[in-house]
Amino acid sequence: MDKKVHSIKWLYLTVFLLPVLGMAQEKDKEKETKIDEVVLVGYTKVSKKDVTNSVSSVKAEAIKDMPSTNAAEAIQGRMAGVKVALSEGSPGADVDIVIRGGTSITGSNAPLYIVDGVQMDNALTVLSPKEIESIEVLKDASSTNIYGARGANGVVLITTKSGRKKARTLINYNGFLGVRKIQNTIDVLDPYQYVLYQYELYNKAGIDTDITTFTNRYGTFDQLSKYRDVKKRDWQDEVFGREAFNFTNNLSVTGGSENSSFSLSLNNVEEDGIMIGSGFKRNMANFKYDYDISKKLSLGLNARYSRQTIFGAGTSATGSQSTNRLRNSVRYQPFEGVSTVNVDEFDPLFADQTNLVNPILLANNEIKENGRNDLMLNGTIEYKINKNFTFRSVLGYVQRDEFINQFSGTVTSVARQNNDQPVVVLSKGQTRRITNTNTLNFRKTFGNHKLDLLAGQEIVKTDGETLAMTIKWFPKSITAQEAFANIQAASPPAGLVQDAPRAGRQPDRLASFFGRANYIYKNKYILTASMRADGSSVFAPSNRWGYFPAASVAWKIKEENFLKESQTISELKLRAGYGLSGNNRIGAFLYDTFFTTSSDYGYAFGTNVTPGATTGNIMANKNVKWEAAASKNVGLDFGLFKGKIYGTLDLYKTDTKDLLLLTQIPKDRGYEYQYQNSGSTENKGIEFSIGSAIISNENFSWNIDANISSNRNTIKSLGNNASASANYYYFPSGWQNNLNDFLVQVGKPVGTYWGYVTGGRYEISDFDYNPTTQIYTLKDGIPSSAAAANGAKPVQPGDLKLVDLNGDGIIDNKDMTDLGNAQPKFYGGFNQTFRYKNWDMSLMFNFSVGNKVYNANKIEYSTQYLYRDNNMLAEVADRWRWFNDLGEKVNDPTALAALNANTTGWTPPAGAYFLHSYAIEDGSFLRLNNVTLGYSLGKDFTKQLGLSNFRLYFTMNNVFTITGYSGYDPEANTRRNPLTPGVDYAAYPRSRFILSGVDITF
Repeated sequence: MDKKVHSIKWLYLTVFLLPVLGMAQEKDKEKETKIDEVVLVGYTKVSKKDVTNSVSSVKAEAIKDMPSTNAAEAIQGRMAGVKVALSEGSPGADVDIVIRGGTSITGSNAPLYIVDGVQMDNALTVLSPKEIESIEVLKDASSTNIYGARGANGVVLITTKSGRKKARTLINYNGFLGVRKIQNTIDVLDPYQYVLYQYELYNKAGIDTDITTFTNRYGTFDQLSKYRDVKKRDWQDEVFGREAFNFTNNLSVTGGSENSSFSLSLNNVEEDGIMIGSGFKRNMANFKYDYDISKKLSLGLNARYSRQTIFGAGTSATGSQSTNRLRNSVRYQPFEGVSTVNVDEFDPLFADQTNLVNPILLANNEIKENGRNDLMLNGTIEYKINKNFTFRSVLGYVQRDEFINQFSGTVTSVARQNNDQPVVVLSKGQTRRITNTNTLNFRKTFGNHKLDLLAGQEIVKTDGETLAMTIKWFPKSITAQEAFANIQAASPPAGLVQDAPRAGRQPDRLASFFGRANYIYKNKYILTASMRADGSSVFAPSNRWGYFPAASVAWKIKEENFLKESQTISELKLRAGYGLSGNNRIGAFLYDTFFTTSSDYGYAFGTNVTPGATTGNIMANKNVKWEAAASKNVGLDFGLFKGKIYGTLDLYKTDTKDLLLLTQIPKDRGYEYQYQNSGSTENKGIEFSIGSAIISNENFSWNIDANISSNRNTIKSLGNNASASANYYYFPSGWQNNLNDFLVQVGKPVGTYWGYVTGGRYEISDFDYNPTTQIYTLKDGIPSSAAAANGAKPVQPGDLKLVDLNGDGIIDNKDMTDLGNAQPKFYGGFNQTFRYKNWDMSLMFNFSVGNKVYNANKIEYSTQYLYRDNNMLAEVADRWRWFNDLGEKVNDPTALAALNANTTGWTPPAGAYFLHSYAIEDGSFLRLNNVTLGYSLGKDFTKQLGLSNFRLYFTMNNVFTITGYSGYDPEANTRRNPLTPGVDYAAYPRSRFILSGVDITF
């Protein structure tokens, strides 16, 4: 069904039905029944009052009224110590979830996801928020260690909704229609400012050929005034400014009989991206069925299928400068029709001279389809042996099929490097995981004693294959879809052959044994102890097993006689815990040597190339073993005034040792890297959450929940990964080749920015001037930034000045220093919900204070680098001037100083890109993530319609952001590496999302 039909349906619902149904009676208030809330903690459910660990929980009630296509967005800012951030704004963008700062340096810091008892990678991207019953996040090792492998970064337990036994069948439909729009753009020079800057670049050196080139392209100086009236071409708006529609439909059917229950959930999302050619489609189905064969034996079945495709090549957020597509929208000349270069047609000479392509042409010449199909099947059998013993077995199968089809048309740099012919990259992969978990649970209460014992065994078998092909030399007239379907249409020129396909396998095996004991005495004192042993195939046979013990205690102070009758304190519990959890996130078989074949390593034999073999650049290490994280946690849970105010306070410290690091080694061994257990880190912090039912009566309620967290990450040791004398090494962010802009050093946080300190610009007073030669020479004692910032050219007045930190009179890499890091001083969120009769309203905020953001865009878009005819940031208009209002170059010191009396900026550097403090900005922000306003019909009226519930709602996501950050988004994080956080480079701009929808239950 096309968008017009959808639009008509929604117009009917919102314009016609709303006024009619609005005459319904007010919504009846249902009596609230308080129940003992339970949370899922390590293979079993525990009463929240008896939890001894640090656990954050979000229930379906908290997110049921928040429409979103991404479950991670629905929990953003809701849990203390859990940082949820979108890496950028593209459809289907990756979501970063980091718990308590993360523990690894070069490995992944993503948590372990368990969905309905089965491990699933990055599960929140394949779940609809409407089907989630609860999300529990285990944060300390005394709770995560029961999951052993990969539990060091926290565990996210997700339970999806089920039907209820002895319940009538309910059908619920929730759907919304919305539109996205870019929220802000980067300010650049207007046409007149642009040509004045180009005039300076072409004329400053006085080279006749450059002056002639400028005149032919833009006109004489006297003619430049016409650019004041030239219409500005806003390429960012043209590429990212479209209204992107979203259609989301959720349908669920639940019910049950005397002995069974079922739940069927369907989800469909069709979403355009704000960028030309981008979009997202997803279809999901989830079926759950539970059946009691007898009073002792019950069965459960869960089947889930998800199919999604992300369209669009994006902005190359994770790539380098060579693949940055955002640059073309920011730096392409901001006008058309006046220059001799036609912006609506591809000019290969102009592309070579400027390293730019018309961004609209480029967007239409880069086609990418990134698809993923996920299948999850799991069955559960539970047998109650007697009133004390219960056996439970879960068998799960998860399969993920992924493919990427990418087409690079004739205007792209990829095609221009291959005879100006289109290039296609096809890749596909499949991962299969079989999980079997068996547990035996013993529970017994005798007198003042309550005992809960659990013993279990688990196996996880993972297999997968990948295949990638690059096919070159397609006919120039071929379309992307024709190329994807007919790769045989590519014809190599005489003497050339296609690149060999690249294939790989990543098998993984895990065997585990675990146990836990929970003991409660007099409902006051609680002791929990657990142990897990994991055997992983990624390690050599002698190091496969890791052992992870944990223990925690709790004291229910409220149950003591001196507080039991208190009318003020309704709950008070003190908790303490210690535990070890493990991490094995490295590739398979790195303890052994394998060979890879490729034509890149081949040799000529006759007229053909015979592929050769190589061991790669990672050296085997049979001694590598488990990374382990030891966590200490002390917590306090409290409730006041019969639960009207409630909260939690946690203090923690996590020491991670035997870090799995990809270490640089001496190249005389024939390799560049080796995985080693080398180094340790420390995370320590404090978390506080509080909530209150401020007002609660029949007609009006007001609830607020808030949390705030602070985490400090410090590198304690780098082992063999650093020089013995300095205990540090440098690391590149990757946006620019050979730019080591991060420092990894003992005693400093992970993700420390490394660069120069900006010192403003050189002024006339810094130079001696020779009137005869008209040459400016730096005075003695004034250090020169030439080598670092000016491509080794002598500095001139107005050039960028860097600070000589060591005072040796030379500005070089010895003057680079710590420029801060991405760690906030504190972060968190708060949300408020209001209900007045039939109306409801919610507001969700998240915030971060004190974090620094590395604005790499700012460096690139204010540096001339190697090219002219590139647009720049708007602030470059305030640069140092060499030409007066008549277009005459000014050399006289007095006149030059007067000309620049009101300018503050420096001349854009002409050398290579480098990091200086100008690009390190305060990333503090307060964001209103979501505002939702809803109206529900009264019960009497819905019954007349044969409905159980009818609610209309209006929502706005990403409403506003209060920040001093100058880029698109202070939360952008595009490097995807724990060592290089907080880098904003070529991120897809975030958008504001406005939608309206309906929630109906039959």
